[in-house]
Amino acid sequence: MPTNDAAVAVQNFLRSMQGNQSLQNPQAQNQEPKLFTTLPDLLPTSTTIPVIDSADQQFVDNLLGHLPPTLMLLAQEVDDISSVDPTSETAKAAMEALSLDQKKDILRKVMRSPQFHQSLSSLTSALRDGGLPSIADALRIPVRNGGYIKQGGGVPLGGGDAVEAFLDGVKTVVKGEKEGEEGKMETD
Repeated sequence: MPTNDAAVAVQNFLRSMQGNQSLQNPQAQNQEPKLFTTLPDLLPTSTTIPVIDSADQQFVDNLLGHLPPTLMLLAQEVDDISSVDPTSETAKAAMEALSLDQKKDILRKVMRSPQFHQSLSSLTSALRDGGLPSIADALRIPVRNGGYIKQGGGVPLGGGDAVEAFLDGVKTVVKGEKEGEEGKMETD
């Protein structure tokens, strides 16, 4: 029976601690975290692969520009990759020698890779856990209040609010780029 008394004492202690936390922060009791989707849920292969399949040369090249050049060297079956500087002219020539179908194949492999999906999950977790201000700053993505709960505040957005703010910032960047391209086309 003493074991049961100890368990009851521990449970009572834990309940009292929870009660004290809600007294210290009464808003925490009323606010439930906002549920919002994850990046892997937004970018499943069933969505990304058709985009790659229908992409033009410029879009494919733009996407490939964000990947390590070593992937293109592997696709070209370069004998000794370790001896080739990925930023060299040899690497650039290898990338340019790839056909559109080969480039799309590389992108399909990346989109299906477990590393890609793991990276999306890690980014979602980092955003939810308070990393929005530094992530948005590093990626030059504008987010409301700089990623903080209040302008100039020290508490970063978290949970679903942070993921939503990040995606809103990405949309803003994409819209700005599209408007810039349309303006450029009109002046050409």
